[in-house]
Amino acid sequence: MAVSELRNLRLDWVTANPLPYLSSPYICFRRSAARSRALPAEAVIRLLNDDDNGVRTTMATHAPHLVDPVTAERIDREFGPDKKTNWRPADEFTFPPQTLRRLAADPDPRMRCLAPRDLDLPVELTERLATDTESVVRHAVAGHPKLPVHVRRALLADPNDQVAHAAAAAPALPVSEMDRLLTLAGV
Repeated sequence: MAVSELRNLRLDWVTANPLPYLSSPYICFRRSAARSRALPAEAVIRLLNDDDNGVRTTMATHAPHLVDPVTAERIDREFGPDKKTNWRPADEFTFPPQTLRRLAADPDPRMRCLAPRDLDLPVELTERLATDTESVVRHAVAGHPKLPVHVRRALLADPNDQVAHAAAAAPALPVSEMDRLLTLAGV
């Protein structure tokens, strides 16, 4: 437990004067340095490529304007949280449409979940994601505005309750489907 506490220790005095600690063997020093918003670009790049996941993600969240899409994708792929969380580094970045469309066919379901962030995602990609074998991917696309009605209906009947609920809560759900669901619920 002490080792975990030391890894996550925030040292304000290091954040205030980060440059001497960029190469520290102690992770808490590098993580604290990465919290600084006054680092030169070469120091930011160095910390974005640090061996420690926490240093990379801390730096990325404190200087998202200096993170290019390739680096943002790499950091998200390598992300392994210290504790359970729904947050991921990709939540801090806006990926270009071409990146999101490429990720729609990624072998990693976590990365496929990013594709629906493209609100102009082609219909054929939304359909493919809606029939993905992984429920987390179907859940991610269930509220997409370009999802065809017949695919949305299929998601309403998805065997995974979270997917079905996400499809039912989608703002793009046709009124006729809302009425049908309310009738089925006896409302």
